Amino acid sequence: MQDARNTHTDPFCDASGQARVLRGVAIISGAPRIAEMAGRLGFDTVWIEVEHGPAGFTEVEALCMAAESGGAIPTVRLPDHHRHHVLRALEVGARIVVVPMVNDAETTRELVRHGKFPPLGQRGFNTRSRGLNYGLDNLLESFQTANAGTHLIAQIETLEAVQNLEAICGVEGLSGILIGPGDLSVSAGKTAAFTDPEMIALVADIIQRTRACGKHAGILVAPGPMLEAALAAGADFVFIGGDVNDLAKAWRGVMETVTGYGR
Repeated sequence: MQDARNTHTDPFCDASGQARVLRGVAIISGAPRIAEMAGRLGFDTVWIEVEHGPAGFTEVEALCMAAESGGAIPTVRLPDHHRHHVLRALEVGARIVVVPMVNDAETTRELVRHGKFPPLGQRGFNTRSRGLNYGLDNLLESFQTANAGTHLIAQIETLEAVQNLEAICGVEGLSGILIGPGDLSVSAGKTAAFTDPEMIALVADIIQRTRACGKHAGILVAPGPMLEAALAAGADFVFIGGDVNDLAKAWRGVMETVTGYGR
């Protein structure tokens, strides 16, 4: 298992330097113990939810620490691409930053401007943060390491973004894209139709086009036909479960084992 705390390593490669598919799980509950356990179970990356979750950056920092202590890479999904969100996520230790609803190249350039040090961007100068190892390393080298070791991901969730995909992928400093199939299905007029052949074909097309641009491509979706198609098309990071949904399924199963007793 690769040490998630070593920002000199590429999370998209294994210990021998070979490309790999990152397997991730979403932690919606905000529970550090669950984030740590996910890493100990073997998940390569842990999704820390901010857009649809209650976590502030104090909690995000604790979740990043917990994920790394279990051996997993912290992925943080933010509410938007603005400076105060991108900068703080990186400073508390996010290695992969996902920004939702990126529809065009200009939004992508703003994400890079806030998330990368010069010459790629204008990330804020602060050597005291956890994301820069508290200033314990050589200053200029730590900036270079941060640029190389952190990854900015644009979430593709609308048909407008699909139309602008090559322009989005063409922005230097962006590592790749992640498909949000829920909102994308709404935009395509096929709400929650995750087994619909046209939706599956759309997902595969987005991934193939992204990989042809030399970028990473991922998706957050439960196991099934859409996930299989995404992997076949070349997706190299996938989030395939989540603590809240998976716990609900498990607890329903437990409840069913005692249904009818004393009722």
